[in-house]
This record gives sequence, C-alpha cells and structure tokens, in this order.
Amino acid sequence: MFKAKALALLAALCLCATSATSALLHKLEEFKPHVSYEKTSYTFPFLAKEIEAASYDANGSLGYILVASDSADNLVISTWQSNVTTPVDLVNRSKARSVSVAKIDDTHFITPVIDGGNKLRVILWKITGNGTITYRSFLPGPEVTEVTSASSGSAAMVVAQRKNGTLFARAYKLKNANNSPEKVLDQKGTYNFAGSADQLTMSDGTANLLAFRDGDGKLRVTRLRKRQNAFVIERGPTLVSMGQIQKAAITAADGTPNGRWITLSTSKGPSEFKTGHKCLGQTIHKEPHGRGKLIEWDIGTDGTQYLRRRAEREFQGSGGVAKEVAVEVIGNGNYLVSSHLGFDTFCKRNPKNRGKQRMEVHLWDHAGTTYDKDVSGRINGKYYDVAIAEFRPIQNYNANFVVALIGENQQVKLTIWGVK
Repeated sequence: MFKAKALALLAALCLCATSATSALLHKLEEFKPHVSYEKTSYTFPFLAKEIEAASYDANGSLGYILVASDSADNLVISTWQSNVTTPVDLVNRSKARSVSVAKIDDTHFITPVIDGGNKLRVILWKITGNGTITYRSFLPGPEVTEVTSASSGSAAMVVAQRKNGTLFARAYKLKNANNSPEKVLDQKGTYNFAGSADQLTMSDGTANLLAFRDGDGKLRVTRLRKRQNAFVIERGPTLVSMGQIQKAAITAADGTPNGRWITLSTSKGPSEFKTGHKCLGQTIHKEPHGRGKLIEWDIGTDGTQYLRRRAEREFQGSGGVAKEVAVEVIGNGNYLVSSHLGFDTFCKRNPKNRGKQRMEVHLWDHAGTTYDKDVSGRINGKYYDVAIAEFRPIQNYNANFVVALIGENQQVKLTIWGVK
C-alpha cells in the first residue's frame, strides 16, 4: 500500500516538474567559458532521517540508487534511470538505521543496515536494466552501532563499528543458490581493527581506502585489500591528520590499487559561529560546524605501498563553514565535485538574512598540487544530510550528478546537476 501511494504521489509531483522542465532548468553561474552548472529539483513523498546515493550500471543501462532510513526507521530504496524524472522503483522494507549501499556487479548491489535488533543486516538486491529491483537474500551480523560499505572489484566491502567502538571489515561476494540460477551472498571472513573509531566512510575501487575518526578525534585513513580468497587485510600503516574532525567523506580519483583518493572533512569546531563586528558579534548558530578541507592521498614510489598525504585545500570565508559533507570524482576523472551544508556568516542589514543556511556545491580542478575552485552553486534552506552520485551524461552535458538532501522537516529533495 505504501509503495503504491508513494509511487502515485511521486509520479504526480514529478509530472508537474517534467511539464515545466525547460522553465526549471537554469544556469546558476558561469565562471569559465567551458564549465557551468545547471540544476532542477524534485521532492519525495516520504520523510527520512538518513540518505545515501550510488550509481548503477545494469548491463549498460545507467542510473542511480537512493537508499534512505525513513522517519519510522524503515529502509526505503528508490532507483532512477539517467534520463527520467520519475523513479523506476520504490521499495519499503523492514527496520533500518545507518544505511549504506554498494554495488557488487552490474546486476547486484547490497544495502548494509542496522536492523530493528541493532544488529548488522547485509541485504542483497538484483537490479534490471530498467531499474526494477528484487530482494534476493540477506546475511546477519553482530550488534553494531554504525556501518559503511563500498564496491570492491567483484565484491563489496563492509566496515562496521561494534558496541565497544572497535571496527571490523568483511568482504561479500556472490555464489550460486541451491537449485537456482540466481545468486545469493557469500561472506568472506572478518578482519578486526585495533582501537575504537566512528564516522566511517569508504571509497569504491579494487583497493578501498577507509576514512574514519579515531579515538583521539582525528581523521585517519587506512587501505584495505582483499586476498585471492577475498579475505580482508590492511595494507601498510594508517595515516592520520593533524586536527580533530566531525565528519568525513571520501572518493577514489581513479579505481586502481595504486591510485589517488580524496577526502573531504569538516573540522571539530568552533561549535558556534558569530556574525562580524558590525553586528556586535551576535551568535547565529550553535549546531556543530567546522571548516571544510580537501586532502589528497596516494601510494608512495618507494616500493612500500604505503599511503602518502599530498595536496590539500582548506575552505575559506563564509562558504567554508560545514557540518555535513559529500565528495565525488565524476566525468571519467575529469571533475571533482563536493557538496556541504553550511551558512553565511556575513553581517546583513536585515537580521533575518544573517547566517542564512544553505547547501553549497563546488567543482574543483584537482590535477595539480593544489585545489582550485572552478565553479560554485548553492541552494538556500536548512538541511541535515547530503549525498552525491554520478550518472550517465544527458543532453549536451559533459557530466551529470545528483545531490540528495534531507531538509528541516525530514523531507527529501533530489537535485539534478549538469556540468559543461
């Protein structure tokens, strides 16, 4: 019943958007002749607490998947094809928190979640070329408090936090089901980490870079590899940043084991920001916010295969204030796009415009030793979660991506962006 009503309502909402697509699409700002953003937005008929996004390629048919924990802690999955403005499928299933999503192959993906009993549940789904998804199976796990996942070659990597704060990693592959041509999940061992950590995030690729906040509150990254039998190992020592962080996101700049990775983190504080001296230092926000920072990591050339910390860029000015972050490399590695939730700290003449909250999107040049901002866009409003996923270029754009947001009243907004 929920699915039918949700699809009907969402279809009505998106048909309205479709009929006015040419009017809704508009250029935000053009900084260079060859790079610009355009966007349009859609809303969802359900409320959410958490949201994640991922691309899919089902036998050459590309699109994106949105995974959410709704206001009643139910798992909601929505699939979209690249060239449509209505969802292909919308599935509501069982209790779920700390949702995540990772692709195993062109037709299978998993959604690791924390179930109603506070235990890890890794659910396998099959996706067709038109975006229809079918539940296949699940594997249970221990009691956990946080989970993340990523594609890992022909497998998926899952990292979760136990009740005592320590982490473990598992790889999941596919195997043939008994007396059936369909596939089911196959779990491959458990790797246990030393020390406690939280705020987990992980990159896709044949080697996965795990980023997290360690017991000292600092950003730490470590490289995970699968042996031939798919058991997980750590490759080399972890690297740690100098300052404390609140949140982090990570993306692979390329998918090779000896490639590059980029993290976007927000610093520990201050926990509140004030307007400028002309506004008499009025406090405008007490929610945790910090400064956004991009850091590049790669593999050294000394034969040790150890990670190195390379280029970095700390966000400046009022546009650098962040509390939630997302980052993705798109367009075959040509573009680095970031999104964060922040606000304007400038002193405005009208008090209601001081500290106006917004979502910011930035496109970065990431080919050199520093990060230069090519173009920016923003959507005003108060948001609590943000996620990015790329999908196949449409119309005459060089790259397209979706930014998914959760608003002040738990409403979900889906914003489509084009780069050209």
